Amino acid sequence: MRKNRILTLILLTVLMLALTTGVFAKTTVEYWTTQTEENRVEVINSLIKEFEANHPAFEIELVTVQENDIPTKLVAGMAAGRLPEIVEMGSEVIMKMGAEGMVASDEVSTVINKIGKDDFFKGSLTMLSRPEEGYFGVPFHGWVQGIWYRQDLFEEKGLEPPTTWDNIIKAAEAFYKPDQQQYGIVIGTDKDAYARQTFTQYALSNNARIFDENGNIVFNSPEMVETLDYYSRLAEFTPPGPDGWRDARDLYLAGRVPMMMYSTYIMDDIGLEATGYKGEKGSIIPNLVDKTAFANKMHKTRDAVFGQINGLTFIKGNEDTQMDGAKMFAEFLLTGDNYIKFLHMAPGGMNPVRASIASDPQYQNNKVLEVWGEKAGEIAAGLNSIGKFGYVGGKVFPKIGDITSQFIVGQTIMKMTESGWTAEEAAEWGQKEMEDAVE
Repeated sequence: MRKNRILTLILLTVLMLALTTGVFAKTTVEYWTTQTEENRVEVINSLIKEFEANHPAFEIELVTVQENDIPTKLVAGMAAGRLPEIVEMGSEVIMKMGAEGMVASDEVSTVINKIGKDDFFKGSLTMLSRPEEGYFGVPFHGWVQGIWYRQDLFEEKGLEPPTTWDNIIKAAEAFYKPDQQQYGIVIGTDKDAYARQTFTQYALSNNARIFDENGNIVFNSPEMVETLDYYSRLAEFTPPGPDGWRDARDLYLAGRVPMMMYSTYIMDDIGLEATGYKGEKGSIIPNLVDKTAFANKMHKTRDAVFGQINGLTFIKGNEDTQMDGAKMFAEFLLTGDNYIKFLHMAPGGMNPVRASIASDPQYQNNKVLEVWGEKAGEIAAGLNSIGKFGYVGGKVFPKIGDITSQFIVGQTIMKMTESGWTAEEAAEWGQKEMEDAVE
């Protein structure tokens, strides 16, 4: 009898341990994000803690990835057999992953429909659409690009707003005084995402595309050659050397350029001097927000608005429980106060893709958005009409991700600005590189 009781106690103990382990076992969900700034990581970690408190069965493992490092990180992850369950990245990368069969698109559609498809801005859904039915990513937030310019200085010189090719280059030449370290404009001239982003708007305004409607590469078209030639001439009025986004920001804040191409992420830097950059004389231009205007449309043969949508997507091949956690976390991030808290990490830069949030007084109750006033609403409205290289005539070409991941556009620009190539030579080189990239 005594042996039976001991055996029973042992069995009960083992059973209780098994049950206890089952109750408290956590499913780890790996989350990649391109939000690498320290203050943003702190906000994301606070959201993760809140999610985990309400969903004790899940543990979110945060991994930050620099935007330009995404392609190599993905390759390394595939080689190691370890990819995240959920990623937050730009639409081009998500489209590339989708084209390679890595995305659980059915799960994406489930989340979109659960949140409410009709509440998403149409333009944001278009940027993440599959060539066939469905989506590769859940729209998360977006920004609009354009030329930020010193309206006060333009008025002093009697210049028209920089919304057309002629007006832009005329103003750049008028302000260019390199002997005084004053330059006309900053555009991207380096081998990076910024160069592609700034160049794209000029190309789209001239109806220059990378793909035609049949998916053929047409980078050496007359329209693209004309755009490359104009861009190289405009680059003559930029600061020396390859220029990136940091050059644009710092030189504009310091008053050394009257025009820069930048996304809406600059709004807090201009409006609240949040960058920390103090300029060579100890301060940035005072009251800069009152002196700044934003030209988000550009015209050559057509109007063009360029922007970016960041999305959330889910990777195929993960366990069902991990996928469930990833979907719940995505819904959590896009809901109410959680979503507003995330967007307010970079107010104006991160614009909501849900109409109900964009009109929510709680979202608008932010010191940066209040500083910009009605301009903030006008800027966010641009998300409905943004264009990209991978979208032609209502068709989506996910292979654009194979091109953008190799920074071919930026390299093409550098062939002209650093090596002295003609636009025709650069276009032919880019054509060959792009054809090789999508094979």
